[in-house]
Amino acid sequence: MERKSFLNNFRQVADTIALFLLTFILCYMSGHLRLPLLLSIFWIVNPVIAGIFVRYPSTHRPINYVACGLAMFLNDYLYSGWWSAAILVNLANIIFIAVVALGLERLWTTQREQLTPNQVLLLFPVCLVAALLAGTWGGIASANQKTSTEILLNIALWASEQFSTGLMVLPLILSFKRSQHFVWQRTSILAVLSVPMLFLGAALVGGPGSIAFPLPVLIWCALVLPVFVSTLITFLVGILEIMMVYENLIGEHRVDTPPEIMTLVSIRLGVAAMVLTPFMVSVTIDAIKSLNRRLEIRANTDFLTQLLSRAGLFEKLAEIPLQPGRSIGMILFDIDYFKAINDNFGHQAGDDVLSELGYILRRDCKEQFYVARFGGEEFALIGLDIDAEQLYVQAEALRQRIARHDFALTDRSLSITISLGLAVGVAEKGEQWSKLVTRLVSQADARLYRSKAGGRNLTTPDWSEGSQDISDQKPT
Repeated sequence: MERKSFLNNFRQVADTIALFLLTFILCYMSGHLRLPLLLSIFWIVNPVIAGIFVRYPSTHRPINYVACGLAMFLNDYLYSGWWSAAILVNLANIIFIAVVALGLERLWTTQREQLTPNQVLLLFPVCLVAALLAGTWGGIASANQKTSTEILLNIALWASEQFSTGLMVLPLILSFKRSQHFVWQRTSILAVLSVPMLFLGAALVGGPGSIAFPLPVLIWCALVLPVFVSTLITFLVGILEIMMVYENLIGEHRVDTPPEIMTLVSIRLGVAAMVLTPFMVSVTIDAIKSLNRRLEIRANTDFLTQLLSRAGLFEKLAEIPLQPGRSIGMILFDIDYFKAINDNFGHQAGDDVLSELGYILRRDCKEQFYVARFGGEEFALIGLDIDAEQLYVQAEALRQRIARHDFALTDRSLSITISLGLAVGVAEKGEQWSKLVTRLVSQADARLYRSKAGGRNLTTPDWSEGSQDISDQKPT
């Protein structure tokens, strides 16, 4: 217990130090990037820290606000010589971080592998409120005896920068490494390659409306790429668009006069609204794919045993190429006197036996076989590239393992036995899995019947026809 407490305290201290260093480094980089005026229109520190607080709730503690605030103040004091002004201005940054982190806190109390559309919807209003509050404080704190009009413009610049940068950076932090399984295809490559072409079109056409040119291809990327990759592309597009507007590559504006400053504010707001659209599409598509995967698993998996269902077995086999001449083996078995278990101990006892049997089959047989519950107390195992003798050895080992196992019921343990019928077939030219499995089921079922007729707890192998003595049925 003490060790766990020590490790927890150590982790919290490490988080605080890491956040202090990260904030200082980001402030240092952002401050020096502001020297070229083009890059002075972005301040990524606030959404990055806010995103970390939201994504990793254990880091969202008051002491970490203090650490981040000290890092901001130290950076300004060391490289700008500010003192009281640095404290006042950096309070605006803390306001943005706090409003976003607290506003989204309830959304991420339970960590999930996937974002949801409802979470994305709340990003817009939360970022807007955070930007307005932070922008108002920052615009006034940095006014330096300006006129009321200049103060309002200053607030507009602060708020619009925080809002647009927040909506571009936060999705990047929140979606990082959430999408794990992806295979690049032709459509996804074409979508990525289309992005620079849309930029070229926007630069050639010009005008404020050209900022919407990349939107169709961004939505295309959202449809065919993982959430994080799509979000990264959208983030880069949003930043480049604002920079192109600033440099008059899209439209013809001067940004050093009050009317044109408001044009920049308007462009920022437009880009912010635009970048959220593909993010919403990407998260929605990801949620739909996840739901489809769960539905597919539910449709193809037996709920009680967690094995493949009969339909699921055919679906799984259909994914495997069936070459002519390939040897396929089937073990078909059912539980002996299963009805007596239900009658004597209740249906819950029968379900418990089936569930535990499913666990045994998953544990011991899934490496060599595709295992399915065919219905009731009947199970099927399909093995690839296996001959009759190998199949018999595997089946006998399974029969003996089941016979030795004690199945735990609520108030007692129970022993069961199984009867098995085996079949081995060779795929014919042009034969489909459905036809081959149906043929094997027919043969194995006939041998399963012979095992029951012979007294149960028996394995009737593939070579059994014509012999009455099971012990003599193995070929010499």
